[in-house]
Amino acid sequence: MELTPVLIVASVFYFIYAIWDRTATKKERTRFLETLASMSPDSLAAFKEINPNWEVSLKKDPRGILRPACLLIGLGIGLLVVWLGLTAWYPGSGFGSVHDGINGFLMLASPLLFGGLGLLVAYLIERKK
Repeated sequence: MELTPVLIVASVFYFIYAIWDRTATKKERTRFLETLASMSPDSLAAFKEINPNWEVSLKKDPRGILRPACLLIGLGIGLLVVWLGLTAWYPGSGFGSVHDGINGFLMLASPLLFGGLGLLVAYLIERKK
């Protein structure tokens, strides 16, 4: 039995569910923020007295974009290493002559390695701040 049709159908249904779940979560958050906005300042102060660490913050974290940016930079460097490696080992052919040994490893490992290094750099930057 071939699994390709099963995987395609499963992938389509998963992505439909993921999109539906995100919209439902967004609606719940919006409803919660509207409820907080309509509450009186006295009741909000009462919640603050019950739990002093409770704070409503609508500001976005400025470091939230750091991880995806470092990941994409790392993936770009990894793809650059793949391109340079293939043109250096097989001059004039580029990606035309893909051999199973070195090229397959280089194509898969370099973007993953440099993407992981990019996430490590993002972690170290966040840790310092």
